[in-house]
Amino acid sequence: MNPYYNESAFLQDLAILVNTDSGTGTVEGIDKIANFMMKKYADLGMWTEKKTFRADLGPCVEARNHPKNKEIDLLLIGHMDTVFLVGTAAERPLTVDGNRVLGPGAADMKSGTLLCTCLAAFVQAERPELKLCIAHNCDEEIGSPSSDAWIRELASHATYCFDLEPGRSDGSYVKTRKGVCRLSIKLHGKSAHAGVNPDDGASAVVELAKWICRFADPARRDNGYRVNFGVIKGGTAYNVVPDSAECDVDIRFDTPEDLQEAMAQFDVLRQHPFDQNVTAEIAITGQTPPMVATENSKRLMRLLEEEGSLLDVDVKFVGTGGGSDASRVSSGGAAAIDACGPVCFYMHDAREYFLLDTVEPRLQLLMNVIQKL
Repeated sequence: MNPYYNESAFLQDLAILVNTDSGTGTVEGIDKIANFMMKKYADLGMWTEKKTFRADLGPCVEARNHPKNKEIDLLLIGHMDTVFLVGTAAERPLTVDGNRVLGPGAADMKSGTLLCTCLAAFVQAERPELKLCIAHNCDEEIGSPSSDAWIRELASHATYCFDLEPGRSDGSYVKTRKGVCRLSIKLHGKSAHAGVNPDDGASAVVELAKWICRFADPARRDNGYRVNFGVIKGGTAYNVVPDSAECDVDIRFDTPEDLQEAMAQFDVLRQHPFDQNVTAEIAITGQTPPMVATENSKRLMRLLEEEGSLLDVDVKFVGTGGGSDASRVSSGGAAAIDACGPVCFYMHDAREYFLLDTVEPRLQLLMNVIQKL
């Protein structure tokens, strides 16, 4: 039995979190969850502070056991927001169906966020000298626009970090993540009648199509980045040469140098379009750095594997193309392991759930590793 985890009490607390709507921007719900989490940490004797970086997104929570010391031995992170609309919690409240625990945000990631309180209780009792900091942000599901700088600042003073995002469906932990860069591209051509004088026009749509084909070339697919043209708009009527086209682009990259190469290719197209009568505007609308493996993160991986073998927990690691706050932590300088929460299925879906019997062994594994830090 783990003295810092009681399944019945955990599910009671989780019901409070899951049954509170906290979709990104649902300030009232996020504030309620923030207050709940702060009380949990205060009851453990920790210093807590509510931080609001954007009023329309709600508060973030920071908790420490050594608040006068800027340096952090262990950083725990977990977001409070979900992707679900107001009213979803009432429609689908927390439900325990055998080994499955369902509800909006139950897996992503209110269960993991709540487990931070168990880890905090463990550190306070077993490793009080360890400088612990816990950060819960309000806007992870939209790329952490308000909390990004705060997370990076904490990470710049931290040695190790566990992100309690849900574990992969096969139980894997995440060791690396690709970086993400989002672009908005607008092309401007010249309209003309498609039947009377089409040669007098310059099609922005045709130009965009050629850009897409350039990046779809198989020869360009394995060079450290992938480009996806996700949302495309253009033209005004079927019989008019379109003088405008726009698209939203997603770039996934392994290293900052790979992103520089991708952006250089876009800049070549901007300066030298296929049709010289078309001009282009390119703007970066969002960016998440890659999460990379470091010597310290490799040490965490070794400890997880060693302690996992003693607990009979199957520990394996994967890299993924999705972004998370662990990427911000990594770019800030701390060694991070992601997906440390319960094993889950169907994130961001009405079917979302986590496996209850994975909570305690994965929690115990983290506690055993923390003992070795």
